[in-house]
Amino acid sequence: MIIHHPKTALEAVMLRKSNPNTVYLAGGTDDLRLGTAAEGKELIDINGLDESYDAITEKDGKIWIGARCTLQQVAQSELVPAFIRESAMFCASFAKRNSATIGGNVGLRRQDSYMAAALTAADAMLDTVTPHGEEEKAIGEYLQSDCKRFIRAIVVDKGRTGWVKRFGNTSSSHAAVIAAQSGDKYALSVSGSDFAYGTSADLADTMTFVDDINGSAAYKKYLAKIVFTLGR
Repeated sequence: MIIHHPKTALEAVMLRKSNPNTVYLAGGTDDLRLGTAAEGKELIDINGLDESYDAITEKDGKIWIGARCTLQQVAQSELVPAFIRESAMFCASFAKRNSATIGGNVGLRRQDSYMAAALTAADAMLDTVTPHGEEEKAIGEYLQSDCKRFIRAIVVDKGRTGWVKRFGNTSSSHAAVIAAQSGDKYALSVSGSDFAYGTSADLADTMTFVDDINGSAAYKKYLAKIVFTLGR
């Protein structure tokens, strides 16, 4: 196992860019299961970087959630909008919530991401570092790309309101569908499908659905088509 220990975010992102087999390591719930690194990967340990990545703070009407904040921290913070806290609780395991980070949950771009839909509906922005310097990126755009930028924080409006729903076989199984709405923004995470978001409730009409272990294509399409009409 090779573990890199960068001293700055820029050094971390340059390591990631130069080696396609590297992944960022914070909580490690995906890459260090049972104490073993995923085969063929080198780890970029970001736990020694800026302590602000572990904090949730308020500044100029915005809530800054450090990328190393655990899902449990997010779920417990009164600063974080309620429906985003609720999405963090979609991780049913208390032990996993105490180690999994919000940056990791976003950065993995998993189709069953606990928080992607809620954060996208909330118009969240990513405070990031790229090989070219600091840059903000809309989370929805990030999730539909494959860029390797380093996420320092997730930024949302203070007091943002909305709702989020999860559909799955059990509370601990992978989600079949997660949907969220905030204002005029809609977002859908569907197992086996590309992430979708926009200003129309008819997102399902733009998506391709497939059968998988989490549900049939017809089941997931049905949920995706009706969830926004059901509302909260």
